[in-house]
Amino acid sequence: MNLIFRSVVGKLWITIIALFALVLTVFSLLLVQSFGNFYHNQQTANLLALTERLSVGLSQKGDLRSGLEQATQFGLVHHTGMVIVDGERNVVGKSEGKSLLDLPLEMLLDESEPILKQALQGIQPQPEQLYLEVKNVRTGSGTRFSDTSLPILVVAAPLRTADGFQGALLLYQTIEDFDETLADVRFLIFVVGVIAFTSTTFFAFFLSSRITSPLLQMKETAHRIAEGDFHAEIPIRSTDEIGDLAASFNTMAARLNQLVDALSKEKEQLSSVLRSMVDGVVMIDAEGKIVVTNPPADHFLRDWAYENPDKPVPLYNYFHQVVREGGELVEDIPVQGRIWSLVMVPLKDREQIRGAVAVLRDMTHERKLDKMRNDFVANVSHELRTPLSMLQGYSEAIVDDIASTPEEHKELAKIIYDESVRMSKLVNDLLNLARMEAGHVELNKERVQLRPYLERIHRKFSNLAKERDIQLVLAFSTTLEEVHIDPDRMEQVLTNLIDNALRHTPAQGTVTLRVHGEEKLILEVSDTGRGISQEDLPFVFERFYKADKARTRGRTGGTGLGLAIAKNIVDAHGGKISVRSKLGQGTTFTIALSGKEE
Repeated sequence: MNLIFRSVVGKLWITIIALFALVLTVFSLLLVQSFGNFYHNQQTANLLALTERLSVGLSQKGDLRSGLEQATQFGLVHHTGMVIVDGERNVVGKSEGKSLLDLPLEMLLDESEPILKQALQGIQPQPEQLYLEVKNVRTGSGTRFSDTSLPILVVAAPLRTADGFQGALLLYQTIEDFDETLADVRFLIFVVGVIAFTSTTFFAFFLSSRITSPLLQMKETAHRIAEGDFHAEIPIRSTDEIGDLAASFNTMAARLNQLVDALSKEKEQLSSVLRSMVDGVVMIDAEGKIVVTNPPADHFLRDWAYENPDKPVPLYNYFHQVVREGGELVEDIPVQGRIWSLVMVPLKDREQIRGAVAVLRDMTHERKLDKMRNDFVANVSHELRTPLSMLQGYSEAIVDDIASTPEEHKELAKIIYDESVRMSKLVNDLLNLARMEAGHVELNKERVQLRPYLERIHRKFSNLAKERDIQLVLAFSTTLEEVHIDPDRMEQVLTNLIDNALRHTPAQGTVTLRVHGEEKLILEVSDTGRGISQEDLPFVFERFYKADKARTRGRTGGTGLGLAIAKNIVDAHGGKISVRSKLGQGTTFTIALSGKEE
C-alpha cells in the first residue's frame, strides 16, 4: 500500500477515483433530492386537482349518497382515500369497499385538524404531509404491520351540495409508492455508480499508466546515466508536454555526454602531462591526504615511507605550515641519499584554503655537479700547484747557482722535465676527457685478432710486474678469435686498469687479465691489492676521485682522470665497465663489449 501512495501512478489513480467518487456522490444526492421534490410536488398537484374535481362533482349532485358512491369509485381508481365531514366534524361518508388503505379515522381527523378547520370555514388550505404512528394498517392486499410512522399526504376542501349540505372533503394518499420509487431510483443510481466507478478505475489506471510510462522510462534512463551510460535515450512516442520533456531530457543527456567526454579528454591530457613531467607533483586535500601523484612523486613517497616509518603522512609538517601561513614554501629535503627541492603552494577557493600542491624536483644531479665543479677546481689547483711549485723552486735553485756541480744541475733539470711532462699529461687528459664528455669521441674501429692483441699488452707490463715482484697472468678462455674495436683506445683503457692494478698490488701479489665470453667479450682486470672501500666504490669513475684521501705522490700517485677516461671510451664502444672490490680482498674491473661489427 505504501508503494502505491509513493508512486506517481498510484497517486494519480487514487486522485482520479477520489474526484470521481466525490462528484458521483454529490450528483447522486442532488439527483435523489431533485427527484423526490419533483415527485412530491407532482403528487401534491395531482391530489389537489383530484380534490377540486371531486368537490365540484359532489356539489353538483342533488343526492349526496349517490355522489359519494361515485366519488368513492373515482378515489379507488386514483389510489386515494376519502372522508366527508359535516360542520360538526361528524363523518358522513368515506371510502368503502377495497380501498387503498384503511386508517383509524379518529387519528386521521385529529392530525388533520388545522387544514380541516380551514376547509369548514370555506377556505381552501394547502396540502399537508402527516406522519401517523400506527402499528398496522389494512390495505387492499391485506394487513401490513409497521413499527414506524406512516407518511400520509392530506388535502382538505370546503364542500357545499345542492341540497344544502355544508362540510368538508378530506382526501389522503400514502407516500409509500413514492418511497418505493425513490428506493428503485437509488438502487439504479447505485448500479450505475458501481459500473461508472469500475469503468473510471480502469480508465484512471490506463490513463495514469499512459501518462507515467514515459516518466518511468525517464527514471530508468536517469539510472543508466547515473551508472555511466551517457548514451542512453528516451524514445519519444508523443508530441505533448511529456514528449517535449523527453526530448529535453535526451538533449540534456547528449550535452552531458559531450561534457563528460570533454572532461575525460582533459583528465587524460592532464594525466599524460603529469606522467611525462620530470618533476614530481603531489596534490593534498584540506584534510592532509594525498589525492594526486605522478611517477616521480611516487618514487619520492616510497623513499620517504622507507626512511620515515614513524611519519605515515608525507610532507604533513610542510603542508601544515603552508596552510597556517597561506604562502609559498621552498625547502630542500634529503631522502635516501637524494636531495629533493620542494615547492609547495596553497590551493584557494574564494579565499579559503582547500589544499596544497607540491612540486618535487630531484636536485641530486645538480648538487652533484656543483660538488664536482668545486672538486674539479680544487683538484686541478692541487694537481697544478705541486708541479708548478717544484718547477719554480728548482728553477730558482738553478738561477741562484745553488746547484754547483754539473751533476746537480742535471738532476734539477731532470726533475723540472718530469714535472713538466706530468703537467702536460694532466692537461692532455683534461682535454681528452672534456671532448669525450661532450660526445666527441673519435673511434677508428677495425677487426683485431684478439689473442695477439692481448698478448702484446701483457708483454708490455711483464717487465714492470717482475720489477715489483708481482705475477701478471693472462687467462684466455673465450671462443672469440677477433673483435671489432678501436685498438689504440681500448689499449689505453687496459693500460690504465693494469697500471692501477700493479700500483695498488703489493709484492708477491697477482694481477690477472682474464678474457672470456661467447656472445659478448668480457675482459676482467683483477688484483690482490688492498681493495676499495664500499663508500668509495660509487665514485671511482668520477674525475679526480681518489680512494687515497691523502693524495700521496710517488709510486701510487696519479691524476685521478684515468678511470673517467676509461669509462667514456668503453661507453663510446657501446660497452659497460663496472667494478667489484672489498677491503683486503683486491679489486676487479669488468669490461663487457659486443665485439661484433655494427
